[in-house]
Amino acid sequence: MKIGKDAAVFFRYNLAPQGQEVEFPGDEEPLLSYLHGQGQLVPGLEAALEGHEAGDRFAVSLSPDQAWGERDESLIEHIEREAFAGIKDLRPGKVIQVSGEDNKPTLARVVSLDNRTVVIDTNHPYAGVSLEFRVEVTAVRDATPEELVSKIVSDAAQ
Repeated sequence: MKIGKDAAVFFRYNLAPQGQEVEFPGDEEPLLSYLHGQGQLVPGLEAALEGHEAGDRFAVSLSPDQAWGERDESLIEHIEREAFAGIKDLRPGKVIQVSGEDNKPTLARVVSLDNRTVVIDTNHPYAGVSLEFRVEVTAVRDATPEELVSKIVSDAAQ
């Protein structure tokens, strides 16, 4: 079966910033699943998977606009240090959970801090980066009615 709208797809992948060597995935890489055509993957990867079938192995290079988008400097925030009082070992590079738009939890990377201010960046780590994916499709099947409603693929039904 070829990958198309509402197919349940199982695959392994390796990923690296473009220009870095990346291997094809092996059996030790985690198996991922998704419903094709539901926007559950970055757009360029989902488009590249279209039409493939179990056993296919391929590479795809994605520009930032096909993956996690360009960096958005408005997503860098300066917040008073006291707002982070409950976080242990706060340091540059640490990834923390903060309240984003509509109070939804989002991940942020601490860029810098001093006694009064913490600078965080909520851009995706790969925002603004071209990426190279190596993919192996392991299984493709029709999604069940339950999966189409829940938007969650049952790994047991591969």
